[in-house]
Amino acid sequence: MEPNNTFSLQRFKLLFKQSYRINKKSAGISLAAISGTMFILLILSQSASHFRNWNQSEGLAIFKVFFFLLGIIYTSFAFPAFRSKEKTMAYLMLPVSAYEKFIFEIMMRIVAFVLFMPIIFWIIANLEGILVHYFVPDLINYKFSFSNTFTKFAQNNSLKGWSVFAYIQTVLFVFITAFTGASHFSKLPLMKTLFVFSMIQVGFVLFAYLLSKGLNLKEVNFSVERLFFIKNEAQGIIVYSISALIINMSLLTISWFSLKEKEA
Repeated sequence: MEPNNTFSLQRFKLLFKQSYRINKKSAGISLAAISGTMFILLILSQSASHFRNWNQSEGLAIFKVFFFLLGIIYTSFAFPAFRSKEKTMAYLMLPVSAYEKFIFEIMMRIVAFVLFMPIIFWIIANLEGILVHYFVPDLINYKFSFSNTFTKFAQNNSLKGWSVFAYIQTVLFVFITAFTGASHFSKLPLMKTLFVFSMIQVGFVLFAYLLSKGLNLKEVNFSVERLFFIKNEAQGIIVYSISALIINMSLLTISWFSLKEKEA
């Protein structure tokens, strides 16, 4: 059977080992730079309050900035071999199937980031807190805990059931969009992805405005609830969650066919 039509765990492991050998130095440098930046930003944030009144919500705010900013940048570098013709040819000629390449990129660019980024931040935040507390004993609330922070966040925002699913799909949408752009565009994938996404947003707003003006929807008391038969907020969240899931799956499908198109 042709490698492009099968999935082999053994080949997948070899692909991981090859990627590790090639990228371990740059990955180590990047991790050190990110950790140092987190450490410095946490110190600067605490110094703004003279190392007092530091709470979990402020630590969570910094985490959100790093999580989404780094996540977008990191996923936009998916399929790094596609940035040049020579590397693209060498990558496509690897004795691994398209399934293995695609799954590997998803695992490394999205799954691994979502799993390990919180752990890295938790370690850096607590190491920074211990060090600062040693020199500034007035800083009492220096320990950072995701469990306590997210429990409080969930209680304040009434997160449960479909609400949690909606948040997950929203987060994944951000990363999957950047991932799709990286699989489709060869040069400047992040910039081009942001441009295309902005144009889609502008087009949607313009279409909605023209539709509203052309059909005089204000006079007929038109609403989204009527269109989708949404009776309450709970049903609205369900519709949003399912729509976000469909969009994410569609974007991943586009990524898959972009890879297959390059291999053709």
